[in-house]
Amino acid sequence: MSCKLLLVRHGETVDNVNKIMQGQTDGCLTLLGMEQARELGRQLRGKPIDVFLSSDLGRAVETLRIIKEEMLLPAPIPSGARPFFPRDALKASLWAERPLSRLPVAFPVAFPCREESLLGESLPLLRERDWGSFTGRYIPDLQDEAWPDDIETLEQMKARAREFLDYVRQHYDGKTVLAVGHGIINKAIQSVYTGRPMNQIEKMANCEVRELLL
Repeated sequence: MSCKLLLVRHGETVDNVNKIMQGQTDGCLTLLGMEQARELGRQLRGKPIDVFLSSDLGRAVETLRIIKEEMLLPAPIPSGARPFFPRDALKASLWAERPLSRLPVAFPVAFPCREESLLGESLPLLRERDWGSFTGRYIPDLQDEAWPDDIETLEQMKARAREFLDYVRQHYDGKTVLAVGHGIINKAIQSVYTGRPMNQIEKMANCEVRELLL
């Protein structure tokens, strides 16, 4: 048996447009980013997708919510659970109550294996690269600066990517899995999958899909 992984990058965000280093912040989809997610959801209508995964960062979760909505697959709300709030109501949502932890520089990474959400599963393993002290800064200003020691290394990212692929293989053999991640972690996943260096993996556009057979 094998599984099919449909790897997706989240929709465009405000920080993408403004060239801000988002890293492991939640981010906020632009109107275009929402439309990108809606268009992908329309394209996926009727496709046999068994499992939905996402990073646990807000921009990925919101992208997945819109995709599923456009696929006409509303997420059921379990008894006692709260619905996912849109980004403009984040203060009242689950995500505001659970602050994100900074990825440690030293391995091993003590990520929880999985977290239930109303949309499927949200996995810290799929978080974007942790940019440490560069997080929240204007990207063009960083070009000539020395990198601080608190930035997640490429090898750390690839270790996360390897763990994610192993998790999908172990839990979803024979299934079709759609996973919404981020630009650089998605590169790391494809690098591990293909055996090619990350700098040889073409950058993914917002809401682009790439298929991996595991």
